[in-house]
Amino acid sequence: MNVLLVGLGGNGSKLLVSLARAALALRAMGRTPPHIVAVDPDRVSEANLARQAFAPQDLGRPKAEVLVGKTNLLYGLGWEWRTRPFQPEDLREADIVVSALDSRRARRQVAEALEKRKVELWWVDLGNGDRWGQVVAGNGTKEAPWPHQRLPELIGDEEDEGPSCSVLEALLRQDLLVNDMAAVWAAELLWHLLREKKPPYLGVFYDLDRGTARSIPWAG
Repeated sequence: MNVLLVGLGGNGSKLLVSLARAALALRAMGRTPPHIVAVDPDRVSEANLARQAFAPQDLGRPKAEVLVGKTNLLYGLGWEWRTRPFQPEDLREADIVVSALDSRRARRQVAEALEKRKVELWWVDLGNGDRWGQVVAGNGTKEAPWPHQRLPELIGDEEDEGPSCSVLEALLRQDLLVNDMAAVWAAELLWHLLREKKPPYLGVFYDLDRGTARSIPWAG
């Protein structure tokens, strides 16, 4: 399968490592591992170091290039990166789209491109607040609507917060491990999609303060 990963910030950078492990596991099972194309226009800043999968020596380098390059080297993969914003043509070869974005506007662009393409494929979206988050999956059908059809606020018109300027500011906005939880739940859904082409449920809402997780069942 071809997987398009849009965004390599707090959620996407953690998820990429899990996808590499999934690729190795599938190869060991005699299955074809996924081919990943990762898209992100940003460069690594000091504010990214605590919550995202980057090291101090990565500062100033393009996120997509440094993270996919490291993953390819460590796991013997040939995944691709694109150091620019998402474009509708990125969907051309994708079987699964994963959006790990911190902007409603950017997520809206993905939703609009999917609707115009009119091809049934899976979209997994990751989102979070300071101590809570959700992972929502769908394929645009009645039984499994796309994330923005289930949660219209994902692409709402509200203003998005600007980027954090420091590690401390980043941690005040989003706690240290909130992204790890989103990445784990997304990896679990994608693991089922890669092996079985159908997940057992369509997402999870989680809350770190309450210590809870609630799944999203299939419709009907």
